[in-house]
Amino acid sequence: MLPPFSFSPVMTLAGMALGLALVGLSPLSGAAEMPAEPVKSSLQENPAAYKDVSLKDLVAKSRTDIPGQRIIFAPSPIKFQATLSAMPAPQKADYLMTALSMMKVSNPPKVSQRIGLDFGGDKALAAYIDDSIAARLASSAKIGQTLTFYAFHIYNNNRGPALLITSFGN
Repeated sequence: MLPPFSFSPVMTLAGMALGLALVGLSPLSGAAEMPAEPVKSSLQENPAAYKDVSLKDLVAKSRTDIPGQRIIFAPSPIKFQATLSAMPAPQKADYLMTALSMMKVSNPPKVSQRIGLDFGGDKALAAYIDDSIAARLASSAKIGQTLTFYAFHIYNNNRGPALLITSFGN
């Protein structure tokens, strides 16, 4: 199941370009000029838009140098395999919602939880998760299970990428 939200075409293309360039990621810092009004354009019909990435490599390349620094850019669709290390738990998502708003995301998902993902790094990565997907995950997955996750890479910080999980599969 793919996400029920959409992006402006300019931001979608920018996100896809950034997703294709994860190896040489050079995101915009702070807010960039955005279109005045979001135009509905959905990735729902294009699952091929989710670029396969190594979460371990993405985390290493996405960490910022300065604690507290966040680098926001157009959301890029990615998919990766990781082991579930923590079930959904409450998480404030104010900053995530601000970032999505800055990027002109129309119909953003409801997000109030996070999960833990073991990717073979020094410690698990916390990732935001769509509330409806969190409910499905809680009822059908187990800690220690390796799954394929579909997500949007929203911003970077000193802990790595801020990811919004929008779906998962075996």
